[in-house]
Amino acid sequence: MQKLKSIFISSYCTYLTLVTLWAGYQYLQSDSVAMAVIAIQHLVGASFFASLFAVPPARTSALLPNWTIPALMLAFAGGYQGYMEGSALVVILAAVGWLGWSLYLFWYSSFGGKRNDQLVLGQTLPEFTLYQSDGKSVSASDFQGKPVLMIFYRGNWCPLCVAQVKEISGMYQQLADMGVEVCLVSPQPEENTQQLADRFNVPFNFLVDKDLATAEAFGIKAEGGTPAGFEALGYDSDTVRPTVLITNSKGELIYSDLTDNYRVRPEPEEFIKVFQQAGVA
Repeated sequence: MQKLKSIFISSYCTYLTLVTLWAGYQYLQSDSVAMAVIAIQHLVGASFFASLFAVPPARTSALLPNWTIPALMLAFAGGYQGYMEGSALVVILAAVGWLGWSLYLFWYSSFGGKRNDQLVLGQTLPEFTLYQSDGKSVSASDFQGKPVLMIFYRGNWCPLCVAQVKEISGMYQQLADMGVEVCLVSPQPEENTQQLADRFNVPFNFLVDKDLATAEAFGIKAEGGTPAGFEALGYDSDTVRPTVLITNSKGELIYSDLTDNYRVRPEPEEFIKVFQQAGVA
């Protein structure tokens, strides 16, 4: 299913771009109102994905109403105008455009509410081994006696993940004053992780989960979760489900966020409250 999703998202983004350009050209050639509406409808979707890379947010709402409502209205308008102009193709494009957006919202964005029995509040984390960009291994024992904030992100290719890392990097002094060890974990290649560490230049642990061994042990592996085509950039087809874990100084899990929607992620202020409630000064 995840492999199908990876093909879908790459194909859908390509479809939005091509139809926007084609319909816009057809409008210029014929002054067809239906083609203008179809071009704008698909431009809405294309603009959303472009905005994720242009001004990456750390999170979004689940249903994206600011984008979804215009997309729905334009789909109806395009279908109606296509019917009035006697163009079956326009009606089909309007329907396909809305279907694609619906699949993105309700199917692609969701992990399906998968139950996790490996990460249980009050218990210690399963054994794990992660790696620094220089190849040195790190395990739970290296953080013994310290509260830990562990964020699993998909990689530098994911704009929301990079925005989340940027956001938490801006809080490094507050977390350092509380004695919190921050671990930012990704299955991406070491050089990509080092690039991100150099970019933000904060005293965090930027770690690599080789072969997604830790993600699998934690039950947060997303097989086929990388969009199709990113393998050409050196990323593996499998990735990790964006996850936030907090452990206390005893190594016990006191907070977990295993989002069911890759765009819906917790606010960093929530982490601070968890540490404060756990007695971390």
